[in-house]
Amino acid sequence: MSNFEITPRGGAEEVGRSCYHVQTADRDYFIDCGLKQSDTAEFPTFRGVTPGQIDAAFITHAHIDHIGGLPVAEQRGLFADNASILMTRPTNALASILLHDSFQIHKQEMKELGRPQQFTSDDVERILERVTSVGYDRGQHLNVTYEFGDTAHLLGSAWLTLEFDDRRVVFSGDVGGRSAHLGDIDDPPEADELILESTYGDTMQHRSFSDGRTEVYNQAKQAQAAGIPVLIPTFAVGRAQEILQLFREREEDLRAAVDGDPSIVYDGMITDSMSVYEVFCQDEFMGESLINYRVNSSDTEPFTPECARTPTTMDQREQLLDGDNAPIIVAPSGMLTGGWSPYYLRDLARHYEEARVLFIGYQAAGTPGREILESSEEHADIQITALPAGEDYDSETDAFGFQQQEIRVPTAWVREVGGMSGHAAANDLLEFAREAGPLGISLVHGPPSAATHLQDHLADNTDADTVRVASHLQTIEVGQSGVVMPDVDVTHLLDRQAELEDELDALRDDIEKIATRQQLSDRNK
Repeated sequence: MSNFEITPRGGAEEVGRSCYHVQTADRDYFIDCGLKQSDTAEFPTFRGVTPGQIDAAFITHAHIDHIGGLPVAEQRGLFADNASILMTRPTNALASILLHDSFQIHKQEMKELGRPQQFTSDDVERILERVTSVGYDRGQHLNVTYEFGDTAHLLGSAWLTLEFDDRRVVFSGDVGGRSAHLGDIDDPPEADELILESTYGDTMQHRSFSDGRTEVYNQAKQAQAAGIPVLIPTFAVGRAQEILQLFREREEDLRAAVDGDPSIVYDGMITDSMSVYEVFCQDEFMGESLINYRVNSSDTEPFTPECARTPTTMDQREQLLDGDNAPIIVAPSGMLTGGWSPYYLRDLARHYEEARVLFIGYQAAGTPGREILESSEEHADIQITALPAGEDYDSETDAFGFQQQEIRVPTAWVREVGGMSGHAAANDLLEFAREAGPLGISLVHGPPSAATHLQDHLADNTDADTVRVASHLQTIEVGQSGVVMPDVDVTHLLDRQAELEDELDALRDDIEKIATRQQLSDRNK
């Protein structure tokens, strides 16, 4: 049996920089290749990968923690000349936006740190030229059969199966099922090994998504009625559309609450990504309820409230939070690591005695968002990096100056709204694992505590022989049992088999017993 091995080069015992190196006989693949957002971006560990070694990459979805490392791999020449990068059509459209934005952030970050860039805009373009767009279907690439299926985490998000030499691995990507505009999760096929995310593995069941949406709306509505500004930091793709769709659905009620036109503002990459969502709003990648609304209403902008607007100049941005206005602002990034949300938070801290900051998603360790949430003081002093500074804006070149700046945020402003995460909790991950029915499960994309909790939960409630927390750079060998199988010396038995045909059945029984005992011994080590 040919080798079929998976080595995490990122995404093991951490959230971020997902990257799984698959080796099958004489072929090498990357499954995702992201970056980790923290004080300084971290990329996958490419040590040991030689130039031209990677024959193709498969991408589960467009979030930067799954694609942000691709230009670095390109810069280092790791892809073969004819290597393709396979992803769904919406992922392709969103990846173009996110990778170009990631490059701008990387360039500025390296400038401020006095370090050389790890990739260039040309590397981003070369990555995009390699992309082959697919749907939720099966196909053949080199020596593997692949299949993408919907995970309902983000527009175009997918689980992936790879089949080689009568063995099958399912990579979950990020499992969702928590959206007002996406469809249901497609059931994965049965597999020998499951590589499963564990972001919320220590949360048995999320608060209902409906309740989370209602709380976000009520918090924003009450603040608007009281003349208090609201900032909702969020991912530019996916969560931003969820929030704006929520306000579109309840816009009439919001108008009544404020006795006039509400002020809803969205900014940054949300503007760019919105056009992608509108293009795919009648496609297989969108949920039935949204498609029906789009058809029945003839609303070509189903994610945008009528009262929503986006600023186009720095003057407009500076006037939004001048101490008198009280808008609802939806802006990336969700963890305050870049984009326009730090800019607006700075202005709130400068000009207002009362405001609301609604965190609706995961706040990774080392990010300003996590620092605010973990602060036990009345104020959280946080360092904002790559903060756009309006006074440094060059109107002729449309370029922004950036700076690092410490700001003080009253912790009483902050609300963490549960139920809005796009990631499945432990019980939903259990259901996904049962559908795949693997004999081996390897947990990735989660903090160690969450992964360990999910490991116990799956070990107690699935038929898997082995449930492990994957380790960085530790290879997982995929056998038909789904576990790492030690070599068993049966040469002398095979010799006797060749000589004594009448003992063939007995020898096979002996071999199976030896393998079984060895496997049980390995489990108990």
